Amino acid sequence: MNGVENFTRAIEHTGPEYPPVLVGVDLSVFHEQDAAKADRIRELLRRIPDDLLNLSPEYRGTAAPVTEDGVTRWRDHWGTGWVEDGHGAKTEWHPLEAGYELLDDYAFPDPHAPGLFDRADAQLAERRERYVLGSVWFTLFERLWMLRGFNNMLVDPYLYPEAFAALRDHIVDFNLAIIDAWLARGAHGVYFSDDWGSQRGLLIDPDDWRAYYRPSYDRMFRRVREGGAHVWMHLCGNITAILPDLIDMGLNVLNPVQPQAMNIEELARDFGGKVCFFGGADVQGVLVRGTPAEVRNQAERLLRLFACRNGGYIASTSHGLMPETPLDNVIALLETFTAHASAGRA
Repeated sequence: MNGVENFTRAIEHTGPEYPPVLVGVDLSVFHEQDAAKADRIRELLRRIPDDLLNLSPEYRGTAAPVTEDGVTRWRDHWGTGWVEDGHGAKTEWHPLEAGYELLDDYAFPDPHAPGLFDRADAQLAERRERYVLGSVWFTLFERLWMLRGFNNMLVDPYLYPEAFAALRDHIVDFNLAIIDAWLARGAHGVYFSDDWGSQRGLLIDPDDWRAYYRPSYDRMFRRVREGGAHVWMHLCGNITAILPDLIDMGLNVLNPVQPQAMNIEELARDFGGKVCFFGGADVQGVLVRGTPAEVRNQAERLLRLFACRNGGYIASTSHGLMPETPLDNVIALLETFTAHASAGRA
């Protein structure tokens, strides 16, 4: 069974040969630096089947990166200002924050700009039999608040409904063009992202989400599904209030599944067989403060809960591994996940 078939069967609950494994490890970020343990991690990473080709457009920013005193600043293709000071990139300037009247002189990015997919096309030439996943990152809510500022975007639908709707729809039209480009290239899935949850619940009232945002996601999900591809989505936090909506619209793969925010037993009970779960290994708790045995137990538990319905699980973490994570815990996680993948391939 090749990568496309195995991922497809896991996502569609039709019996994969083994649970797909997607765990990213950047050894340079960890506080613990141990050459022998690092070698063991590299060895385990090589065991993960190379089944997925993850692609992104190569956007060109409106201002090139400038680094001074170890701090790098740049503006992305939408004009949002970013800063990287060694603790992760974050926004620091929002081009439409001062008011919607700025739209009169605002230059929207072009989804058909020359060169946007050159790098992806070069990678696709080496696609082999891998599952191809194209991204539409910072899909809607995140792109809106990156343009207007987070606090503004929480109130804009109520204070400026017409201007909000026009900006929202322009972003959706841009995304639809990117989706069409991925479908034309034979992508098997399209990966969206919007962090809609805190660790306690949705950031806005679920009914308001349905009124102001659901129709837009419906348009984008429908374009993907009608093109014969799967819908993947990254949604941090507790989004259980809208998970039935997302599944009803055609969501196939939910990431990242955070045990600190959502009850994984309830997720498996209520939504198992309806969506494929991607993630779940607890980077906030067990991986940082647990023992290797506790890490193994949690990884096995995730597989039992989510991969038991003829698939339905992509083994991974609940987010990026934290720098303070003990390397022995990273090894325990990879050993557990890769053992299942290796057993299936044997």
